[in-house]
Amino acid sequence: MRDPKELYQLEQQGVDALAEASAAAGPDAAGLVLLYHFEGFMDAGEAGGQVMAHLLEHGAPRVVARFDHDRLVDYRARRPAMTFDRDRWTSYDPPEILLQLAHDSVGTPFLVLTGPEPDTEWELFAAAVRELVERFDVRLSADFHGIPMGVPHTRPVGLTPHGNRLDLAPGYPRWFDQAQVPGSAQALLEHRLAEAGHDVLGFAVHVPHYVARSAYPAAAVVILEAVQSASGLVLPGTELRDKVGEVYADIEEQLAQGDGELRSAIRGMEGQYDAVAGADGRESLLAQATDLPSAEELGRRFEEFLAEHERDAD
Repeated sequence: MRDPKELYQLEQQGVDALAEASAAAGPDAAGLVLLYHFEGFMDAGEAGGQVMAHLLEHGAPRVVARFDHDRLVDYRARRPAMTFDRDRWTSYDPPEILLQLAHDSVGTPFLVLTGPEPDTEWELFAAAVRELVERFDVRLSADFHGIPMGVPHTRPVGLTPHGNRLDLAPGYPRWFDQAQVPGSAQALLEHRLAEAGHDVLGFAVHVPHYVARSAYPAAAVVILEAVQSASGLVLPGTELRDKVGEVYADIEEQLAQGDGELRSAIRGMEGQYDAVAGADGRESLLAQATDLPSAEELGRRFEEFLAEHERDAD
């Protein structure tokens, strides 16, 4: 494998700001948290994207490292925007994969890695991120995204944690034992970091499949709260929470104008959800296996969601 350092360039001002923040935290600080999410793969309800946009908006980010998008991004698959003004091209908006320094509501520094999902060199990319994790003494790496599920919007949003630090996210039921789904750079990064002995934690939030292609703030709020609980960061969330009621009202209005078929389906999902939520322990959940998505069904839903996403992009 080539040298992972070829894949990124450090920004000295950001590195200096990170060193200053770490020094201010003192020698007893536990280390940095890295939060990462990439655009372009599975993110039902725009759950992960909303969280990342919210964190960057409120975290006063500083760029620490830039990845080589010319090597990692397939422009013909995801064409960057350009502006044509009257008789000439006036601007070009290149894709960026950035590692940035941000701060939570009480000034605690943390790292954010975001941008389009790399199309190529996944292994080299994972090795490069691992180098940065070790260079900057990251104590926990956490990723998140939304997945479409047969759950109703009228019930609490579910969450499936994964990784090697599940002790930081206790109390969540296991919905299935094993599933084979299309891979992603985000999942591979989590896998490789765990293999290297680093602490990793991921969150897959369950988004009602009938709203999976629209922004679903309730899912973003659940991710934000789970990340906050697991990491100890104090993350702002008021704006996202304010949007939850608006979206619920909009869903109900659209259902009221519908033909009733979806409403009947939602009532069925409510009964299924309540039956599973009322089960005592994992053994009871397994007893309800016919009510839960099988591994094949989950994989099929993933592939359908991705196919729709790719058709929209084309």
